[in-house]
Amino acid sequence: MRLKTKVSLILYTSLIVLFIIIAYNSIWDWRNASAQSAQSQARATVGIIQSGLNAHMVNGTMEQHEEFLQQISSLEGMKDLWIARSSKVSNQYGEGSSGQEARDGIDKSVLESGEEYIVSSGGIFEDSMVRYSYPYKAVNTKNIDCLGCHDVKAGDTLGVISVEMKTNDLKKLNFHNIVVAIILLVILFGLMIYVVQTKILIYFDRFEAIGTCVRQAGEGNFRARIDEELAKDEDTTSLNYLMQKLETSLAKIRLNFGSLFQKESSGDTLELLSVGSEHFYEIETFSQTLQKDITASEMYYHIANHFGQKFEIDDINIIHNCSSTQKSTVEYEMKQVLCDAVSGCRAARNMEIVDSSQSGGICPKMITPNEHYICFPCAITPDSTVVVSMVSEYKNKLHPIREESSLISGTMNAVRAEIAQRQMAESIHTLERIDSLTTLFNHSYLNERIVQISKEFKRSSIPYGILVMNIDFMTTINHKYGDKIGDKVLAFIGRTLMDSLRESDLIVRVREDEFVVLLYNCNPDDVASVGEKIRVLLATKKLKVIPGGLIVTVSVGSCAFPRHHDELSECIEYARLAMKESKREGGNISTKYHSRMLES
Repeated sequence: MRLKTKVSLILYTSLIVLFIIIAYNSIWDWRNASAQSAQSQARATVGIIQSGLNAHMVNGTMEQHEEFLQQISSLEGMKDLWIARSSKVSNQYGEGSSGQEARDGIDKSVLESGEEYIVSSGGIFEDSMVRYSYPYKAVNTKNIDCLGCHDVKAGDTLGVISVEMKTNDLKKLNFHNIVVAIILLVILFGLMIYVVQTKILIYFDRFEAIGTCVRQAGEGNFRARIDEELAKDEDTTSLNYLMQKLETSLAKIRLNFGSLFQKESSGDTLELLSVGSEHFYEIETFSQTLQKDITASEMYYHIANHFGQKFEIDDINIIHNCSSTQKSTVEYEMKQVLCDAVSGCRAARNMEIVDSSQSGGICPKMITPNEHYICFPCAITPDSTVVVSMVSEYKNKLHPIREESSLISGTMNAVRAEIAQRQMAESIHTLERIDSLTTLFNHSYLNERIVQISKEFKRSSIPYGILVMNIDFMTTINHKYGDKIGDKVLAFIGRTLMDSLRESDLIVRVREDEFVVLLYNCNPDDVASVGEKIRVLLATKKLKVIPGGLIVTVSVGSCAFPRHHDELSECIEYARLAMKESKREGGNISTKYHSRMLES
């Protein structure tokens, strides 16, 4: 079956089905609306009857209520109207002058349950009627007091008001609306069929020819063309031209895959694909090389040197950023990192290439902003990002890098799984440097960071404040309350320090009751005040581990790096001397280091 015939059948069938659905839905909606309108009219009529009966009762003219009911019964559309008394009213006043007993089971059900009953009957082409039976209940209000005349309780059903009303007038009105709507639908769908026939289906011969050409191209036959008789518009002519270019370009790509020695880029998509094949081969080869590396550090070294040799640039640095801690570390530096990467990397934060040559490309973290640089971020895991930073004092040295930015990004994406594996292994190694009780770093990690910070200081000159804290009377606490209470005291100190200090500060538990804090980029004049604030904070908190609580105090010693010594490890010892001085003074004291302490 031809495409045009298939589409015609689908379109016309869809239009017919849609027409039937809309027409049926309209008839159904109008029928429901008619029923609802009739029920509303019945409710309003019963409401009038109830109000009239209330008025007769209040005015003491109940003997006239039958005349009132006859007047209501004569209204247009009213088929029948009657009132049925409940057994309590009948027992008290009798059956009434006109035999006001329940006519049918509906009346009895309403009298027993006290729930109204309403239903509409009659089909689309039949007479329609609504039956409504409403329970007349006893009330005790300021204006109406049924309890004064009847031996009942408030809420008891005194009787039922039942009406039967014809609703054919509403049906006639809805039939008129349905006829008008169907006529409009017929006109609308006629216009739609005309548009389909004259504006859409006439193009299917051409579309079918285009489809045949594309299918043959999908099967590998790029010599297929559209007949000149059908190729009378810009689209079909362009497709024939594109097929000609595909045939020519694919021949070149096959040659390039065979030799893998030449790459050309004229802007044509398929010719660019041949360049991509070379990139793929280069990336795959380099990826296999990195698979032999044991550590992430070795991989960073090979990545930097690979790009350095390819682009003939001798200053490439690798920066790692952890998004959960917002900390950045320099993992490899070929020469010297000329930016304050430790305090945060813009490329890692925004996950965008930072290029000094672009508008807004100047990174505020650069220590020497006159340098030219390009930083490429690569997401290794959701929590880990590696940035390849390429720096040169000559602007033109970075031109090849900008032109090959896709190659750099592709290379990093290809090896990120290998990097992630090495990072995971090193993370496990890092966990071995965590104190399990306080979740702080331990003494082994502190020794590693001392070496790293010393290296970073040579390029960034970022100062550190050092605090050494020792818990006062820790031995007494363990002896008096037990080791479990002592462990809770240590965990409490660790939590307080983490909550009080910045994420960039390093907190270490070096001994059982001794903590070392390295305050990142801290003014030397502010170190002692930070230590004093922590001491006061701890001294004013009660640890609820015993009845009445336990106050834990610390002795604090402070020192500034490199003000007091150009070796960080020596500054930590100086801060420890100051802490011991606080201990000798009785504890719960913060003491600044002074050179006189060395003499004593």
